[in-house]
Amino acid sequence: ALACAGSVAVAARAPAAITVHGAWTRPAAAGMNAAGYGAIANSGPRADRLIGVASPAASRVLIHQSRSAGGVMSMRTLGNLAIPAGATMTFAPGGLHLMLEGLKRTLSVGGRVPITLIFAKAGAVHAELAVRSGDLPPTMPGMRP
Repeated sequence: ALACAGSVAVAARAPAAITVHGAWTRPAAAGMNAAGYGAIANSGPRADRLIGVASPAASRVLIHQSRSAGGVMSMRTLGNLAIPAGATMTFAPGGLHLMLEGLKRTLSVGGRVPITLIFAKAGAVHAELAVRSGDLPPTMPGMRP
């Protein structure tokens, strides 16, 4: 839609349907991996799909799902993730998370890590992970790939 400001036509921007809230990660050394947490909200009228994630701070970023079976935690890589219309997907320790593999720099408390989430419909959504200490140790006992 166009809105007129004086004699200049300016494209009106609709609010973004996909937003990222409370994004964070734990401290980690360069060369190691780190998990990213937070929430992705889709306030739009149609579903979207997270199809990729990138960060200049990591060699690659994958979407992971952790599960516990028989007291053993395991992770699997998801190629993409549906974000239903009007829904919020929570990324938290022990569940969905972003896995930043091959960190290119050390992540220290108080720092920020830029990420770009790629959606099938919304396109690129830029966010930052705040580096903070978490309530779980950086590696969880029983975790296996």
